[in-house]
Amino acid sequence: MRRNIYSSLIFLLLGGLFLASCNKESFDLDKLSNEVEIVTDLVAPLIYGSMAMDDIVARIDSSGYVDEFEDGLIYLTYADTLAEVMVDTLNLVVDGFYTEIYLDAEIGDDPAFIGSAIGETVHFQKSKEFGFQTSGDNRFDSIVFKGGELLTEIESTFEHAGFLTISSPHIWDDNGNPYSYTVQISSSSGDFTWSESLDLDGYFLETEQQGDSSVFRMDYDLALINSGNPVNPGDFCEINSNFLDMGFYSVFGFVDPNEVVTESGVLDIPIYADVPELSHLKLADPRINIFTESSMGLPFELTLDSVIATAEDGSTETLEFYEGHPFIIPAPSIDMLGETAYGEFYINNQTSNFQDLLNIAPSTLSYKVTANIGSQSTSHFLLDTSRFMAEAEFLLPLDLSFSEYSLADTLEFALGEDGIDTSFIKHVVVNLSTVNELPIELGLQVYFLDASHTVLDSVLNGDPVFLASSEVNSEGKLLHANETSHSIDFPAEKLGILEQTEYLWVEARMVTAESGGQFVKFYSDYTLDFEISFFAEIRINNREL
Repeated sequence: MRRNIYSSLIFLLLGGLFLASCNKESFDLDKLSNEVEIVTDLVAPLIYGSMAMDDIVARIDSSGYVDEFEDGLIYLTYADTLAEVMVDTLNLVVDGFYTEIYLDAEIGDDPAFIGSAIGETVHFQKSKEFGFQTSGDNRFDSIVFKGGELLTEIESTFEHAGFLTISSPHIWDDNGNPYSYTVQISSSSGDFTWSESLDLDGYFLETEQQGDSSVFRMDYDLALINSGNPVNPGDFCEINSNFLDMGFYSVFGFVDPNEVVTESGVLDIPIYADVPELSHLKLADPRINIFTESSMGLPFELTLDSVIATAEDGSTETLEFYEGHPFIIPAPSIDMLGETAYGEFYINNQTSNFQDLLNIAPSTLSYKVTANIGSQSTSHFLLDTSRFMAEAEFLLPLDLSFSEYSLADTLEFALGEDGIDTSFIKHVVVNLSTVNELPIELGLQVYFLDASHTVLDSVLNGDPVFLASSEVNSEGKLLHANETSHSIDFPAEKLGILEQTEYLWVEARMVTAESGGQFVKFYSDYTLDFEISFFAEIRINNREL
C-alpha cells in the first residue's frame, strides 16, 4: 500500500511537469531524467493538553481511596470497624440458683404445731433475700426479662400434707401483678416432690441495694395439715428457685463496661498493599479518626492498648498517646431511651506519635480495645436493641515528601512483520513544552533494548529533568508554576535502531519540590499543561520506491 501511494505521488508530480512544458515551443523527451527527488519539511499541528490533579488521581484510583477536603487538598482514606457490640448477644444475666429450706427444728419445736389437733392447719412463714446473680461486676436495679424461665423444685419429707405459697414483692408479671404461686403438698408419706416452670417473658424484677449488692426478697408460706405423724429429725422441705436462660428487654443499674466492650484484632491497611509506591512517602499529617455510636446508656472510657504497626519487612512501631486518651465515650441519658449518642476522637501528630507508625508503611495494625468506668456515672441502662460501634478512619492527606524515588519497567516493543520504512525520513524532532503546577520533579529516560536486553541507545541525551517541579512556599503550597521546554532529536540513524529493538526500558526518577527537603501539598486544582509538536524532514526519491 505504501508503494502505491508513493507511485501515485510521483505520477501526479510528473504530470504537473508535463502540463507545464506544454507552453514551450519544443520539448526534448530524451533529456528528461527518470529520477525525481523531493526534500520537504513536515510540521504536525500542535497537540494541546491539560491534566488536572483530580484527573490524574481519578485515573490511578481504582480502589476508591481518594477524596478531597473543602479547600481541595487531596487525601487517601480507608475505614474499618474497631469494635461492634450488639447487646442482645451478650450474656450479662447468668442463671441464678436460689434455695430455701425448712428444717425439722423449725416445725417440730414450734408450739403452735405441737399444740395443734389432727387435721388442723398451721402456717410457717419466712422470707429470704437473695443477691441477684450477674456476670462480672454488673449490678442490676431492675430488669424486664426477655424469655427465660423460673423453674421451681420442691421436695418435702414431712409426713404431713399441706400447701406451699411462694411469692415476691419484687417480681411482677406484665400486667403489674406481684408474683405468687401456691403448690399443694398432696402426700403425707414424706416423699413429696414437685417442679413447675414459669415463662418469664415480660416479667419485671426490681432489686434493693445493700452495699454493693442488689438483692430481692422471696416469701414462703408453708401450711402443714397435722396428720398425727411425728416430725422426725432431719425432716425438711426444700424449695429451689432456678432462673434459667434469661435475656432482657431492659436492665437498669450498674453495667461493667469491660463486660460489654472488649475487643482485639488486626486491621489490614490495604492502601499500602494496593499502592506499594506509597511506602516511599513521608507523610506530614497522617490521622486516624475514630467515630463511635452508642445507644447503650453506658458512658465509659475506651482505651486503645497495644496498638502496633507492622510493615511488610517486619519492622514495627508502637502507638504512644500524648493527650486525649482514654476516649470518653458519650452515651444517651435516661431521657434519651432508645436514642443514639455519637462521639469523635482524633489520633494525629498532636495527640500521638501516629506519624511514626504510618511512615513505616504498615500493612497491618494490631490493637486491643478495653473499656473502664473511670470517673463516669455508675447509673446505667441497656435495652435489647442497644448497640455500640467504633469505626476507625485512616486519613492520609497528600501533604508529603519523597526524594530519589525511582520507577522502572520493561515493555515489549514490536514493529510488526513489515517493520518500519525509515528511508524517507532524514530527521525527526519532537518539541514538548510544559507548564507544571504539581510540586513534583520528574526525570525520565527511555532505552532501546535488543532481544538479549542489551542497551542499543537512549531516546534522550543524558538524563534530563523532563518535568521541573513548581515552586512552593514554606507551607508546601503553590507559588509559581514551572515552565519547561524540551526538544527530542531523532536522526535517521537512531530511527534505524527501532528495527533491532525488542524492548523498551523506561526509567522515571521522581522527587518532590525542594529536592524532597520539605513537605508539599497536592491540591485537586493543580494542573499540568503541555504542547507537543512534530517536525520531520522527509526525502523522497522515485528510484527508492
